[in-house]
Amino acid sequence: MVMLPEGWDCKNINEIGIQVIDGDRGKNYPKDNEFQATGSCLFLSAKNVTKAGFDFSLGQFITSEKHKILNKGAVELGDIVITTRGSIGHFAYYNQKKYQTIRINSGMAILRSNVNYINPDFLYEVCRSQIIKTQIEKASFGSAQPQLTIAIIKKFRIPLPPLSEQKKIAAILSTWDRAIEGTEKLLANSQQQKKALMQQLLTGKKRLPGFSGKWLWKRSKEIFKSISIKNNPMDCELLSVTQDQGVVLRSLLERRVVMPDGSVQGYKLVNPGNFIISLRSFQGGLEYSYYRGLVSPAYTVLDNKIEIENDFYKFYFKSYNFIGHLAVATIGIRDGKQISYQDFSFIKLPYPPLPEQQAIAAVLTTADEEITAIESDLVRLRQEKKALMQQLLTGKRRVTVD
Repeated sequence: MVMLPEGWDCKNINEIGIQVIDGDRGKNYPKDNEFQATGSCLFLSAKNVTKAGFDFSLGQFITSEKHKILNKGAVELGDIVITTRGSIGHFAYYNQKKYQTIRINSGMAILRSNVNYINPDFLYEVCRSQIIKTQIEKASFGSAQPQLTIAIIKKFRIPLPPLSEQKKIAAILSTWDRAIEGTEKLLANSQQQKKALMQQLLTGKKRLPGFSGKWLWKRSKEIFKSISIKNNPMDCELLSVTQDQGVVLRSLLERRVVMPDGSVQGYKLVNPGNFIISLRSFQGGLEYSYYRGLVSPAYTVLDNKIEIENDFYKFYFKSYNFIGHLAVATIGIRDGKQISYQDFSFIKLPYPPLPEQQAIAAVLTTADEEITAIESDLVRLRQEKKALMQQLLTGKRRVTVD
């Protein structure tokens, strides 16, 4: 812990009246067949406590009768829940009553503040700070499934400014939390709107102004052809294809790991504007390449046979409509993940007039740009709050208390 300013203290959790409450592990602990999809008492599991706090989208419940015979682990308003097994050190603050009763499972613990010594909002900010993260990393044990014990949690060191300063610090940081939460909601709404736009525009259900008439639908082999350009120079870049990042350039170090002798025998050339698909272990979607480089022989490289707007198909190959067609194509194939190029070549794809392809691609590109801008704002807000937490929670930056 860093040097604290005058008037501040640093104490263990158990020294400042914070109760650390374990989940009930006794003979009355709920069995698998006692959980219900609905009920009066929510029984928290690891899926309900994430890095971002509580996630109540999925829940399991126990009956009120079962709740009454359990001795420990009931969550009260103002409690903080921490995960103690597996994905340890996730905190969630129950500051808004959502359920009549809540209990924790045996992989969690409850921190219950003594409001005469520590403000619960302040404690929650400390719990999510690097101050506690560092202590968790040092104190946890178990490699396969990291764990924390109640005894370890009780020894966590907490910076303790005067109560009035705690409240002011918590109020300042909660303002940033609200800004972050608002930006997260804006991002989720923008992403949902883009999905809806894709579903409507890429299937012709919704037409942009100035366009009418029926679309052509062509087999993919009428629009694309498989190309295999080999015997390429060794100084070509090596490409990786992932669903999360798309097509990316591999580092020289990665290349040496993949091909220690530097050989690119059999590797296929990809040019900007080509699409890449792994038909041997297909997981859904085609990736568009902005780069020139080489891919493994396991990939199929596609080039267009007729004039198209590449960005239109870049979006279409990420749409639920296309992935649904692939799901049909993979029925009956081993593991449901492998298709041949022949299977793919018979899938029907939309082929609207080129100007309409370009207009649709422009609308969706604008939506992407808006999402990217919001994501950048979110990253900036999180970084700024993290820096402010480090200053406020250690006393490097003081606040004025009325």
